[in-house]
Amino acid sequence: MMRVLFYAVCISLLSGCGYAIMAPPVALQEHDVADADKDGVINARDRCEQTPIGAIVDNQGCPSYVEPDSTVQASETPATSLRVLFANDTAKVSPDYVTDITAMADFLTQYPGVSVRLTGHASAIGSPEYNLRLSRERARAVRAELVSAGIVPSRIEIDALGEANATHTDPNAPQDRRVSAELLNFKGDVEKAWTIFTRRPQ
Repeated sequence: MMRVLFYAVCISLLSGCGYAIMAPPVALQEHDVADADKDGVINARDRCEQTPIGAIVDNQGCPSYVEPDSTVQASETPATSLRVLFANDTAKVSPDYVTDITAMADFLTQYPGVSVRLTGHASAIGSPEYNLRLSRERARAVRAELVSAGIVPSRIEIDALGEANATHTDPNAPQDRRVSAELLNFKGDVEKAWTIFTRRPQ
């Protein structure tokens, strides 16, 4: 605790002595002791910003990444992959894909340093110009769903290919009416700290 210094100033013998209180000294904070990414390492020492939530970190605030399983690519796991199909001539997101979009939003929340690129596609029905516009509207519709789930728009890129990347001979192939997602700056899964919710290995 800081000591508050008192000093007495004797005004006169008749009036007695008056007391004045000196203001406590102001402490100057030279280092940023906040913990922006809540990894347990203060900003002044943190060399890795936007640490994934719950990751084990070293003294510099940097996580350890898990070696990926060669049989399962990161882009194939449910939380990191997203493909939303659309009905013909519409950019309305079907309720069937809300769960998948929510899983992607949860993943992006857990990994704040990762962003995502949404690419819209269209089947070959209609003019190329119209399909390009439709594919962009589809990508924007999925972005709106992610934003509604709490992801800031600056973390979501939009691209549109129209019918340029159609992969099926059927011009009305539903697989070509889609929005696909690509993760950006994703280095892989991190080692997670143990919590009371962690399950023991079987």
